[in-house]
Amino acid sequence: MSFKTELMKYTLEVNKADAFFIVSDTNRFWLSEFMSSAGYVVATKKLVYLFLDKRYYQKAMDTITDPDIKIVCFTAKSQILDCLKENNVETLMVEKEYFSFNDYLFVKNSIKNIINFTSDVLRIQKTEFEVYNTQKAVDITCETLNWIQEQTLVGLTEIEVANMVTCHMLELGASKNSFDPIVASGKNGAYPHHQPTNKIIENDEFVTIDTGCIYKGYCSDVTRTFPIGFPPELLINAYKAVYHSNSLGIQKAAYKMIGQDVDKLCRDTVTSYGFGEYFVHGTGHGVGINIHELPNVNSAYTGKLENNSIVTIEPGIYIPDLGGIRIEDMVLIKTDSTVWMTEKGKRWVF
Repeated sequence: MSFKTELMKYTLEVNKADAFFIVSDTNRFWLSEFMSSAGYVVATKKLVYLFLDKRYYQKAMDTITDPDIKIVCFTAKSQILDCLKENNVETLMVEKEYFSFNDYLFVKNSIKNIINFTSDVLRIQKTEFEVYNTQKAVDITCETLNWIQEQTLVGLTEIEVANMVTCHMLELGASKNSFDPIVASGKNGAYPHHQPTNKIIENDEFVTIDTGCIYKGYCSDVTRTFPIGFPPELLINAYKAVYHSNSLGIQKAAYKMIGQDVDKLCRDTVTSYGFGEYFVHGTGHGVGINIHELPNVNSAYTGKLENNSIVTIEPGIYIPDLGGIRIEDMVLIKTDSTVWMTEKGKRWVF
């Protein structure tokens, strides 16, 4: 069995369930490593049934080599109920984040018990395949952020810069953005999730660009804040605080460290510079097939960073009517080290 099918089997055994019913595109792709816009999965302890319609069936037959995955040509939802019956499924696990009321109505008369399971847990530990593709997405994003910092941005709008970033990532091999780019200049930097506007970038202000791309199904998420001319001194001091916090988080995040402890380390650093009240979000989050997934790095997350988990370290300071600073990097947690995945991405140093 592959790592993923072994993990599914283990999850079923621990939860005393007979099968796992997957309705989401996210987990279907994770388990099969096959991209499709529709389909279902029934994973039992012995076999994974991948239900795909005729748009995808032949390609899946030609490309999926995992012997534990049985590809079924999907023509009617009744095939899923037949599969549950044939495998004597009485207790069914479902994806807590994706299982809808309609999904419940569909299966409720065919089984005895339903177990809601946080399926993000399955994707915490990345495989070599996933790490490789994520690193490719990271490299494309870092190269793009390095490039945009070398361009003359004064006189351009935030929207124009966002479009430049997107086009450059596509030219470098990305399939698409992993989220709409954030470009925040001057006072707009005070909004953590600012949407680019027609505001023109001017001299003597900071520009924050938060962007990422998807490469073969896997996401990147990187932020750089850099000066145009000479920004206000208070923001320069805020930058130093965020830079120190970010650097410390990259250095200290480690295997089996609790997510909230990493957050506290970074938050305490920002507070020591006198900017604690302006750090208004968590320090980071997991990244993979989804741009936000487990594990988290925030004050509420008591889980541990596991081997081959990928998280962001992104402290920020946001001062109303003045501007803001955020520096975001991605790290890969290993049992004996932490890999700084975004090291190639230029960070401004004062």
